[in-house]
Amino acid sequence: MNLVIVHHHLNRGGVTQVILNHLRALHEAGATDIFDRIVVLYGGRATGWPDQAEPALEGVQLVSIPSIDYDTVTAVGEEAPYRATSEVLKKLELAPEETLLHVHNHTLGKNVAWPNALARLAEAGYRMLLQLHDFAEDFRPDNYRRQIEFHAASGTGMAEVFFQAPHVHYAVLNSRDRSILEKSGFPHEKLAWLPNPVQPFPILPHRADARHKLQEKLSVSPNQKYVLYPVRGIRRKNVGELVLWSALAPPGTTFGITLVPENPVELNPYQAWQALAEELQLPCKFDVGGDQGLSFHENLAAADAIINTSVAEGFGLVFLEAWLTNNLLIGRDLPEISADFKEAGLRLDSLAASLFIPKRCPITSREVFSEQAYRQRMAQLFMQVQQDFGQEAMEVEDLAKQLDERLSDDWIDFALLTVEAQREVVRAVAENQELAEAIVQENEHVMRPLTQEDANFDSTIQINSQIVLTRFGLKGTGERLRQRYEQLARQQPGPVSSFSGADRILRQFVELSRFHPVRLEDA
Repeated sequence: MNLVIVHHHLNRGGVTQVILNHLRALHEAGATDIFDRIVVLYGGRATGWPDQAEPALEGVQLVSIPSIDYDTVTAVGEEAPYRATSEVLKKLELAPEETLLHVHNHTLGKNVAWPNALARLAEAGYRMLLQLHDFAEDFRPDNYRRQIEFHAASGTGMAEVFFQAPHVHYAVLNSRDRSILEKSGFPHEKLAWLPNPVQPFPILPHRADARHKLQEKLSVSPNQKYVLYPVRGIRRKNVGELVLWSALAPPGTTFGITLVPENPVELNPYQAWQALAEELQLPCKFDVGGDQGLSFHENLAAADAIINTSVAEGFGLVFLEAWLTNNLLIGRDLPEISADFKEAGLRLDSLAASLFIPKRCPITSREVFSEQAYRQRMAQLFMQVQQDFGQEAMEVEDLAKQLDERLSDDWIDFALLTVEAQREVVRAVAENQELAEAIVQENEHVMRPLTQEDANFDSTIQINSQIVLTRFGLKGTGERLRQRYEQLARQQPGPVSSFSGADRILRQFVELSRFHPVRLEDA
């Protein structure tokens, strides 16, 4: 049997790292021996592939196929991905009866002709494991709409994208995604739970050296706490909440976010938050991992804690990796993502699922943000989202009722606010110490790592790091992969069909209760 791993590109990013770690995991588990050959097909971009040789990558053959790259990067005709891929497979003598394809993120809409190409390859008899890291349905309306428009002539839409066959299995990252697919009609036996593998960090720089560089480059003195957000500041990372933390934290605490967004659409909101933090003179530093800052590993070595404020993740690697830096993870929990980690024994009690903000200042009774403007903007945004996804608009009365329920309490989660409301909150907190103290008191549980001097989380860090390496390390992942590959290899090819439950996937994602405006709004 031959293994062919396929993705649009091998540039730096999550999926490329997963592919590399899968190969390392197979090597660690001694599972590479079940394959005669291992080939990686990609679109041509490969800045994330290692230059240095390593045992797990020995004998792995990389083959570029430009037409399977993002169709926004390379002009792609409707037939090009299928023709080019089938020709390459034939040229490499990778016959359907002896080849298994492990394909990443084909439903996301980065190349609208790609799912059809894969379905035709499945019709030719190629066994497939289709791994979903992200969903276009998860508030990525542009990606979703492009696919719907591509299939407009046939009227089948996403039903063709989520194609089915006896010899085609799907892999998901977490139990949330598995539940969504099963409720939509996916057969349980065709769904594999495949959490992303984690490997230990290399030996980090000496802390004293990292702190010296932190002071030299970013003016953070050695006696200050340094809380690091090790992400690229795209909108779903909820950067405004990091800025809010910097306004709430006790004196002597500095926050840093590592990287600037590369996508121009994401850059404006990031820069707007940076400008507000500078205007209000908040201890929040941006691009601390850029050219003028520290390296990634130096930032980890200098940190006193790792923070998460993200409102949406495909897998949530930070919930695992943070503990391997010997730091406490604080900030926002994402229960639907972290449930698998907690079930494995991970202690995440230094996190909270919400950061509560009062609608009115408890001291002055003045509005902290304009409730009327929030209602109007939320209604406008969500109705636009429904339109973008081609859904029937919610009745105005029903939408108003749901917003009434959300605003019925005196406090609301900061992450549910619109960008403008978030900015109003940050300004109010920066200008009113009593309001800041009231918010800290209301969120005492999640704030205590910074506010309680005698708080000690050493045992949590130690226990969690052991669980991460044991339950989510390379060897366990390699064994899970081997089992699924061997199961697929035994599966006889059968007819390929569309998936009738595709609309049910969309309906489970696009709900007001799951909608965070910061994911789609500009500055």
